[in-house]
This record gives sequence, C-alpha cells and structure tokens, in this order.
Amino acid sequence: MSQTPSSSRPVVMFDVLGTLVDQAGSLRRRITEVTGVDGAVAAGLADRWLGQVGEQEEAVAAGRRPFAPSDELDRAALDELVREGLLPPEAVAGLADASRWQWPWPDALAGLDLLAAECTVVAVSNASRRDLTGLSTRAGLRWHQTVSAQDVGTYKPARAVYERALACAPSGAPTPYLVAAHAWDLRAAAAAGMRTAYVPRPGGDEPRADDAFDLYATDLTDLHAQLVGA
Repeated sequence: MSQTPSSSRPVVMFDVLGTLVDQAGSLRRRITEVTGVDGAVAAGLADRWLGQVGEQEEAVAAGRRPFAPSDELDRAALDELVREGLLPPEAVAGLADASRWQWPWPDALAGLDLLAAECTVVAVSNASRRDLTGLSTRAGLRWHQTVSAQDVGTYKPARAVYERALACAPSGAPTPYLVAAHAWDLRAAAAAGMRTAYVPRPGGDEPRADDAFDLYATDLTDLHAQLVGA
C-alpha cells in the first residue's frame, strides 16, 4: 500500500489520561496492590488523589500557582493523603509512579495502530514527559510525537497547550483533530482552532446538549473508519 503524503495525512491528536488509558481504574488497581484495600475504599482514595491533582492543575492554568510537572503533583497529593491519615507512609513509594503504570482501554492499542498507519498521531497530555515515556513504554501506546503540559509550563485547558500542539502539525497538513473523552478539553481545543472528536469513556466528561463537536465516535476503530474510511 502506498504511503499517504505527510501534507495530506489527517493529524489526530489524543488526550491520554482517561481517553487512551483508564486512569481512575488503573490507580484503584495500583492502590489495592500496594495497600491491600479494595472496593469503595480504593475508589475513594483514587478519587481523592485525582481530585487534588486536578485542583492544582486548574490553579496552574489560571495563574494562581507556579507550574510543577504532573509527577510532582502526584507526589504532593499522596503526601497529603498521608497527612490526612488516609494512606500509610510506607505506601507512598509504591504509589509514586502509579501514573506510569496505567492500563489502556481495550480498543486503544489496536485503534492507535490503525490510525498511526494512515494519520499523524500526537499525544497532547497534562501528563509529564516522564509519565508519557512510561506510558508509551509500558502500555505500548503508539504515537509519532508528544506534547506535554511540561513543554509549555501550564495545563489544559490553557490555550497555550493547544497552540503548542497545533505548531507540531506537519506543514500544509489539514487542521488537526483533538480526540478526547472530556468535553471540557474539546471545547478548549475548538476555541484554539482545532477540530474535535469525542470518544466516550467511563468516567469521562460527557458533552452538553449545546456542544457541536466535529466527530462523535464510539471507539478508536470507529474513529479510524470516519477519518480514513472502513
């Protein structure tokens, strides 16, 4: 099969955490492995962890606090859970790298392989460079390039992250799509000039009635079919 010229290949940019990998479920699993707690207790700890990290990312994006990469925010959130008596101190070492041990959604690996063969695929994530490297290595996620919030010094939905992503598109290529399971992410991408594709995931941020994204796909295989044909 002949290669599609880079200037005409679709450019598909992916949110990673929650869209390509099951972030919350993977953290719950790792908490159980390290501490022995499971069920609602592990779920509550994971939600608290993610909530604290999300609050700090929002503060950075709004200019209320200095930037720190996501792995440092993870560690700070774990230290807070220890101070609150929700985690034993000895659990921190086993959990500090949990964000790099995340499980891809069932369609993610095959879907990315399909897309990467005919599209330019870029990861655009709030995850740090270290975490993105770990995810690519351990989870087998395939992309041609990455844009980390660490490259810009702020977090999505700050416009600068999407502008950096747009600048990574090959010269003359069609306007890139951002693919995400989070409607807030897609709204910010559209405002920065990107096209948008929504893929539903458990725990994602569902579109509102007034959202009008360019594509709505059931999974990555369906996304591939819509972008480049069955």
